[in-house]
Amino acid sequence: MRRELHAVSVLATGSFLPNDPVPNDRIDDILGPLDQAPPRVQTFVENVGTRMRDASGIEFRHFAVAPETRRLTHDNASMAAEAARRALETAGRRPSDVDLLIISSPTPDATTPPTSALLQERLGIERCAEMEIHSNCSGVGKGVQVAFDALRVGRYKTALVTYVQISSAYLRSSYFSQARMNKTQAALRYILADGAGAILLEAADLDHDVPHEVIGTHIESVGGNEPPAMTAGGGITALMENGYPGVMIEQGSHHLDQDFSAVNRYAGPRLLDGMRRMLKDVDIDPFKVDHFVGSIPTRQLYDSNFERFSEFFGGRPDCLKFRARNTGYCGGASILLHFDEMVRGGELKPGQICVLHSVESSKWMTGGFVVRW
Repeated sequence: MRRELHAVSVLATGSFLPNDPVPNDRIDDILGPLDQAPPRVQTFVENVGTRMRDASGIEFRHFAVAPETRRLTHDNASMAAEAARRALETAGRRPSDVDLLIISSPTPDATTPPTSALLQERLGIERCAEMEIHSNCSGVGKGVQVAFDALRVGRYKTALVTYVQISSAYLRSSYFSQARMNKTQAALRYILADGAGAILLEAADLDHDVPHEVIGTHIESVGGNEPPAMTAGGGITALMENGYPGVMIEQGSHHLDQDFSAVNRYAGPRLLDGMRRMLKDVDIDPFKVDHFVGSIPTRQLYDSNFERFSEFFGGRPDCLKFRARNTGYCGGASILLHFDEMVRGGELKPGQICVLHSVESSKWMTGGFVVRW
């Protein structure tokens, strides 16, 4: 059956940050000491770690960790449900109105059942299409593109897209085989944070003016011939190599690791390239864009790349802001957190164009979408 194309409108946004805000000087208290790590790592934490915290531009972040026990207080499904409920309440919609439910995160709550079905249960949705997308920072763009395409062709009427990042699960002292740690693994404790975001989308009639219209989406992977810049073991490959989980833990191959030199070289340019290609696809002049929201984890990375971004959008300093000061960097959730903050704070004005885009360093992927408010 041939379906007519629809426009896609943003009905509402939502976000969730777990527990009380954590100031910089309490990060190690919340995540636990690295007192069994090699001396070079402990020296790094005491000296470089302090400088990283102070220079990051981030004053507060959130962790899904109980300060007293250092046990996790939330899983992906519970955090996504909080963000989703806020979006639904803002739109005046019920969970049963959702036809398509999408969640993206770096790690599922369980190998099976999928986290999307667990989120469906938490929201009390008896029947819907659901999908889980395994991705890090580019996961929002992927989820929105799937929903956008499905709504455009009329397959579904209402889609709820969520993204969750619980970095603290991998950053707590109890998670590490501390004797196997390196400095970059310790450094991630001063960069990453936890958060969830949601966006509620609806198919609309093309014959009428569409408020808050999603103009287009864009995802791509450009690292097919490059080594990963972010890694974490624990999957099938680790079991192939080690035989059983105990060996993986002993060797520390489950640790979350980052190639910081690659991030410093490539993150900014590739985020910009992704935005440039997305705007070319939807035929929008970057000089006509009012807001750019990107995956920018620290003030240093923002400052070191601002000049090339400024040239792209015509030297208007307010078009791209560093927005992680009070949230920390929540990976893929960050652009939805900041979008929700902009919507609720009235920063987005009718008719303005907002570009949201993330770069993922794991194998250098980017993804995002464009909204005319």
